[in-house]
Amino acid sequence: MEIYIVALVLLSALCHACWNYLSKASNSPQLFLAWIAMASISISATVFLTLRPMIPSSIWLYIIASAIVHFVYLVSLSQAYATGEISYVYPITRSAPGLIPIFAILFLGEKISFQGVIGIFCTLVSVYLLIRPEGLHSIHNFMDYLKKPESFWSFSTLATVVAYSIIDKKGMAEFYGQVGDSKIMNALVYLLAESFLSSVLYVSYIVYRFPWKEIITIGRNSATRIFVSTFLKISSYSLILYVLMTQPVSYISAIRQFSVIFVILLGGLSLGESQLKLRLISASTMIAGIFLIATAT
Repeated sequence: MEIYIVALVLLSALCHACWNYLSKASNSPQLFLAWIAMASISISATVFLTLRPMIPSSIWLYIIASAIVHFVYLVSLSQAYATGEISYVYPITRSAPGLIPIFAILFLGEKISFQGVIGIFCTLVSVYLLIRPEGLHSIHNFMDYLKKPESFWSFSTLATVVAYSIIDKKGMAEFYGQVGDSKIMNALVYLLAESFLSSVLYVSYIVYRFPWKEIITIGRNSATRIFVSTFLKISSYSLILYVLMTQPVSYISAIRQFSVIFVILLGGLSLGESQLKLRLISASTMIAGIFLIATAT
């Protein structure tokens, strides 16, 4: 893999880490993410009204299912950032690539090598390192631990990432089967349709839950950060789509996990969050595990 490809993926990881950091650092992560969702609605609507892309009818089932799960993802992530430290929340939510193979075996009939099993083990160890200070010694203690808001919402977010990854995998496979080619535009169309629906659901949820005056205040006071976050979010995924045109997805996903390191450093050094060393060890273990999974045959 050429060095400029690695640099682009690391830049994507940094963009992803930064927009998540800005969401956490805002006065209200829930409302901040709602404004990003509004920007996503505008962008998606503009593209569909201008280009009028065609989506096979059978694909809409996957898009709708993915949008619902992404809506729950946005609710869970915003609640996790509102109640917990980002250097704790983010690594848990980003551990999904190390756990998805388990569900791919169960639901997609995929197989995994011994090296992949070791990678999954490393990922599980990394998550345990994050929660170990809580003194978990039994199932009962673990259930009590999950009752804490930051824990519940972090693992809820992780569950949604696993779920929408499996749905999107099946959806894109069906999309390819319907249209007979793997153009990057198909992925973009699928993404924009899902993003539009999930964003509409999330904004509706926020409008129902929060006073309109409070929503406007956050938008006015954080306008620059919202714009930057939206730009970073789009840039992050656009860079990944670009490199995926020529590079194996498994390697790209593994390198992109360096966003966990960036977030932990931002949380620890900028926000003064706790357990910086332990969380860096956990993140390094996670990256090693995901790299083993990515390079397994």
